[in-house]
Amino acid sequence: MRVFARMIRGMVLCIVALWATAALADGPFILSPVDPQPDKASLNPGLAVEYAYGEAKWLAEAEGWRGETKPGPPLEGFVYGDSTVGEKILTADSSEYVVAFIKGLMHFKEGTHELEFQSNDGLRVMLSGQKVHEHDGRHKCEPKGITIITVPKTGWYAVEALFFNRKFTACLDLSIRPSGGEWDFTNPEMYAHVAK
Repeated sequence: MRVFARMIRGMVLCIVALWATAALADGPFILSPVDPQPDKASLNPGLAVEYAYGEAKWLAEAEGWRGETKPGPPLEGFVYGDSTVGEKILTADSSEYVVAFIKGLMHFKEGTHELEFQSNDGLRVMLSGQKVHEHDGRHKCEPKGITIITVPKTGWYAVEALFFNRKFTACLDLSIRPSGGEWDFTNPEMYAHVAK
């Protein structure tokens, strides 16, 4: 009887461990490079962004602001650590009630990479047209698991994101590491957009 109970307990622990691992990692997502790759002369630094200013507690509500946007100065990328109360969010004109529609390119090296986004509040990220990250609702500056991507060749990849922040502080950050390597923040040189 004890052997049977140990077996059941062991199976339960394995299932819990597998579930926890699945909750911590999404992917791998196989990305498709932009085709044709943009020439260097057509690229501007950072990510293009359009802002709306209004209430959103969920990404679906933030999406509802899409028709009421105005362009803002480009973002350096996903490189904005936790702000202080009253500090303007990203490149927006406000410190609260900001919705950002982000679009551009990210440069990845060939191989498998792990990504860890942090946001405050909601964030949805699409790479090569695939939803690779979503952290909905209001929350402090925190990650929500790891995203694994496979990059078939070094080059530029399309990125789109929807971000919102309601009140107080904000962040929009991305760390990256090669599979089994060391974590590092992404740098602005990884981000670009094509001017309209």
